[in-house]
Amino acid sequence: MGRTKQKPLPLPKPTALHPLPPGTQAILRSGAQAVAYHIPVAPTSPANPNLKSTIALPRYSKWTSGLHFHTAHTEYLRLIKGSIFVELNGELKILSAKAGGEVSWSYGEVSKKGLEITIDKYARHNWGRADEFLNSTLRRRIVGAYKTISPEDCLEEVIVEEWTDPADITKSLFFWNLNGVIAAAEYTPLSSGQSLVKFCLRGWWIPFQLFVIFWDLDNWPVFLELSAFSTPFLGNDVGAHFDHLLEYLITFAMLFVARTLARFTGIQSVSKERTPHDLWQAYRNSRS
Repeated sequence: MGRTKQKPLPLPKPTALHPLPPGTQAILRSGAQAVAYHIPVAPTSPANPNLKSTIALPRYSKWTSGLHFHTAHTEYLRLIKGSIFVELNGELKILSAKAGGEVSWSYGEVSKKGLEITIDKYARHNWGRADEFLNSTLRRRIVGAYKTISPEDCLEEVIVEEWTDPADITKSLFFWNLNGVIAAAEYTPLSSGQSLVKFCLRGWWIPFQLFVIFWDLDNWPVFLELSAFSTPFLGNDVGAHFDHLLEYLITFAMLFVARTLARFTGIQSVSKERTPHDLWQAYRNSRS
């Protein structure tokens, strides 16, 4: 007798928060990785010294931030609602807003109070919904075959605030231009040089533009994760540092190539068309 076919999960439905977080506008992305970004539309001011972006993940969303690091900013995450996983330098954390802090994935008990995570410069990190993580291949890679216990609020909508130190406009520019590239129309006007690059790159055209944004706006993805690659030869501590160094070098090399090509073809990480007026003016002023 054949196996019973599993019913596919419903598609997640992103919705903007109501009311919107102060000083933000919402961008909704649909599909399996549905997400609602609430992004600041103006630079810092005495009344708004920290530009906070708020990310909402509906139930069933498979969105994750992807493993990445920052070189010029310390980043902060604060969980407002639901539960998330945070992979930070190879360590797993499960946070639950209902529990009020970090929850042991093996016992289900609160192991550390507090819903804010500090991510230092160069710290490799990734985050997303806890329920999707606990059912994913990432969970099997980090946790292995050990039994895990889900937080009580793991099926709720997830709401997370992000901000950085220094509190500049980089994060806001990143989110606006990242989403602008992803949502861009197929037939966006291009110069002859840009059209040639698009033709040559074909399916890599959008990733190429994203690489340029990553380089300029301090978001460095880990393209190749060398988990314990060198530890059999160099030991745990030295091997881990060597693996991370190789990961950083691969990232810098790939983004450097993309940024160099962009300079010759006029591809910009930040464009007026993708950026709210006040942020665009602040960006222009910072470069003059």
